[in-house]
Amino acid sequence: MFTLGQLSDSEYNLLGSMNEAEFLGAVEQAPVEEKARFFRKTKNMAKASTGNSTRGSRRDFESRINLLPREVQKGLGNKSLQSVDISYYAVKDITNSKVVKMLRDDDNKAVGYTNISSAKLEKGAFFLLHAIRLQYGVADVGIGNPFNVNFSTVPDFVRNGEFEFKANGAVLVPNTSLDVFNTKNNYKLVEGTYILDNPKLIRDQQTIEFNLEWGTNAPDRSYLKMILIGTTVVKA
Repeated sequence: MFTLGQLSDSEYNLLGSMNEAEFLGAVEQAPVEEKARFFRKTKNMAKASTGNSTRGSRRDFESRINLLPREVQKGLGNKSLQSVDISYYAVKDITNSKVVKMLRDDDNKAVGYTNISSAKLEKGAFFLLHAIRLQYGVADVGIGNPFNVNFSTVPDFVRNGEFEFKANGAVLVPNTSLDVFNTKNNYKLVEGTYILDNPKLIRDQQTIEFNLEWGTNAPDRSYLKMILIGTTVVKA
């Protein structure tokens, strides 16, 4: 597994990917200087975390490194891989609709519409979902695309409906009120942002579904934009 030197030198907190026996083995085999570096790093991390109760996708990611494949963990440890922020998105015309699938298996990447093809992440693109953003907008008369739509707060007819989120062959968020995206008076969040209390690791090449339903047909020229916000792993 990781050496104590790799634990000390990594920009990530990799302890979550090790069990007690692996850690003790790394300590036993490490030279004195590596032990000293690890002690200094641990001490600095403890100082930095004192009084800090904020959440973030980086902290969520580090706490779930153990869920990643071993080769990905090793890549993070030897710095051949790095974690980066990413937002996947999809835009759909919802005119006259009450049921909408934001991700479909016939989707193709196209700027302004989606950066996910076939409702699946590309091979190797493990993604920790930290938050979901949902926004609504109406296109100008005579415009048949969402390119100039000013997306903002979801309207009442949408937020009074519900949604379901599926990935990895399972339901990750069961039928839930769309009112969770009503953050108009929460000045700490971008409009329409729902931060997950239980961030989800979404695996590559697995179908993702974000399905919505509400009670009345959407007006003409209506569009919804869904954004999946989180962390992924790429080559360093």
